[in-house]
Amino acid sequence: MALRSAEATIKGYYYQFDTSILKLLNLVNIYDSVTLEGIEDIDIHTATDTTAVQCKYLSKPKFIHSAVKDPIILMLSHFVSSTSQVINYVLYAHFENEVGGNEHIIDLPALKDILTYKENKIQRSYHLDNGLTDSQLNDFLFKFKLIFGKKFEDQQREVILKLKARFNCSEFEADTLHYNNALRTIIDTSTISDITKRRLTQHQFITSINISKKLFNEWYIKLRSKKEYLKLTASAIKATKSNLPSKSKYLFIGAEILKADNSELPIKMFIENLVHKYFKMGACLRNAKPLTVILEIDGLILRDLKKGLISERISFNDGHEEISFNNNFFNEEPVINTNKAGNKITQASYLIKLVSINTFKSNWTNINKPKVVINCAKCDCVYEQSTDYHLFDIKHCENLKDILTLL
Repeated sequence: MALRSAEATIKGYYYQFDTSILKLLNLVNIYDSVTLEGIEDIDIHTATDTTAVQCKYLSKPKFIHSAVKDPIILMLSHFVSSTSQVINYVLYAHFENEVGGNEHIIDLPALKDILTYKENKIQRSYHLDNGLTDSQLNDFLFKFKLIFGKKFEDQQREVILKLKARFNCSEFEADTLHYNNALRTIIDTSTISDITKRRLTQHQFITSINISKKLFNEWYIKLRSKKEYLKLTASAIKATKSNLPSKSKYLFIGAEILKADNSELPIKMFIENLVHKYFKMGACLRNAKPLTVILEIDGLILRDLKKGLISERISFNDGHEEISFNNNFFNEEPVINTNKAGNKITQASYLIKLVSINTFKSNWTNINKPKVVINCAKCDCVYEQSTDYHLFDIKHCENLKDILTLL
């Protein structure tokens, strides 16, 4: 597939995602619903009827009959084979120079022209080939609308503003948090094989995009450059107050990052920087929590790292994983001493938690749950299905320096 064609295809997917989000947000009743990939791309269900919407992002400058032949034939075919009298049909099609939101009226002669085409240099007429009468075609037109789609950027902007209004939040939060979660919900739902489970009420949809869900996903990343994505991620971490030292944080670092070129920031120096940022003695408040770092790393390399930290007098809690991991020991808060004012920590029994990803995955159900999870590993996070903390799934970090920049 040519690059231009691939880009158009990807943009078409996003256009359909955004249209689905808008349809759900615009439902009048919270228990009205939308089925994704049902009769058409988006089926809207109310108490009185169903509207089947086919969404097309076409790069053609102006509306032409041949551009809408295939989707209209599909809708007409469903109409004549359906026994339901309560299904309406909408073709939502974007053309570069048409005004988004305008309805284009198609009469009987225009419909017949659309249904007439050449196949292998032979003229065909869908309605004649299938024995459809003028009465049937007129009945279809009574149920059918062609709406010109808005520009990609304009529609996406509309989505963000509606999310901002719905959640009474900043535009930044609407974009980086709610919109991202809306994308994830739409994509996850539309790929379920059971059509009965591809139906979402507005209430279910709004609940699913609560900001305590996963904050970033691969589809959202595709919309942003690496630099912009990392900047937005750092801002989201700050906006949700996930960077506060008082919040318990689990940081997963994948093997691909640990094996990358980290000459500018070796792993031991990286750990030292994390301690300095989140649990520096004499500077951190008494409610600060040591960071937990989970590494996808070879046992011998991890042992060398621990030896290096010991030589630098950086005490850590690893639950005695090299002897026999003890989750009770790993869960213990550090014993601390404070200054005379009692507000800052001057000494602690350990400064950071450090454990291999294999040990963690074998014992995670018995390990205390954090308030923030930052997953910089390619593997799925064990916490992905939970909803009571912030989960950042970060896929664009190439080395430890990128991670430290985010934090």
